[in-house]
Amino acid sequence: MDLNTQAGSVRARLTAVLVGAAGTFALFAASFVIPPIGFFSGILAPFPVMYFRLRQGRSIALIIILAAVAALTAVFGVNAGAVYLLQCGIIALLLPELLLRGYGAARTIAWTTGVNVAVLTAAAVIFTQVSGQDLHQSLSGEISTSISRALALYEKSGVKGEELSAVKQSMDMAAALVVRIYPSLVTLLLGIMAGCNLALIRRPAFLMGYRFPLGDFKDHRLSEPLIWVLIAAGFAMLAPSKLVTIPALNVLVVMTTLYFLQGLAVILAIIARQAFNGIMRVFLWVMLLVQPYLAAVVAAIGIFDIWGDFRTPKKQENL
Repeated sequence: MDLNTQAGSVRARLTAVLVGAAGTFALFAASFVIPPIGFFSGILAPFPVMYFRLRQGRSIALIIILAAVAALTAVFGVNAGAVYLLQCGIIALLLPELLLRGYGAARTIAWTTGVNVAVLTAAAVIFTQVSGQDLHQSLSGEISTSISRALALYEKSGVKGEELSAVKQSMDMAAALVVRIYPSLVTLLLGIMAGCNLALIRRPAFLMGYRFPLGDFKDHRLSEPLIWVLIAAGFAMLAPSKLVTIPALNVLVVMTTLYFLQGLAVILAIIARQAFNGIMRVFLWVMLLVQPYLAAVVAAIGIFDIWGDFRTPKKQENL
């Protein structure tokens, strides 16, 4: 390798580090600066790291992550840097590695999410033991503070009397539910992050020459034995102890979401065989947005697809 080629390679790597670190920093930092929009940008924060992992290699990706952690810690504090590392960093490093080893989309998302949850759980346990703080109590306090702020905004906007009381009661009920199911919500959020970044990296990876066996979402199907996990969690909800019902509720939330995705795959597979499939897909998304209870029907379709096999066209018998 001559000096010009070597210098060009160094410049390319340095550019990758600077662009990648700036990109992932900006996407994650937006969640602190502009929370409503930043929530969605934060989900995509691993993408710049994943892109340069595939383009420049593992070492460049690791340097980008460390640079982003240092910048976030300097600007927003240690907690921001730690959250980025434990959340986005793991996804950004693990997801491309699984793809390069030939894992399909479902296995890649499942393994990435599982490892991420395990690391977060271990970090939470270590933090609790070292600091002596109760993370559960801290979370409950944060939720109560958020409710108080929201109620103050409602009062400033002119909501008073019985209407304000009804809003407060609804928020209290929602807060109590969130405190019970936040482990499943964190798990689903990590799964959504992995899925969104996988979908986003698919086209750039193809242009870079990678041919990952991701498959088609319409063919998505859960392993049949998982239905027993759903059934066991449902029956466990009848137990008299919260030590059983709260974990069961979290498992139930995760499993129901997985079967909702399978039901969605079933519906999209059926729609794809219709004449006006584009219009029907738009109608499906609109209905899911305006009628949230329709999600339960979609989840039920996913569950009964185990026995009904709705995606296989039924042959008409000649009489």
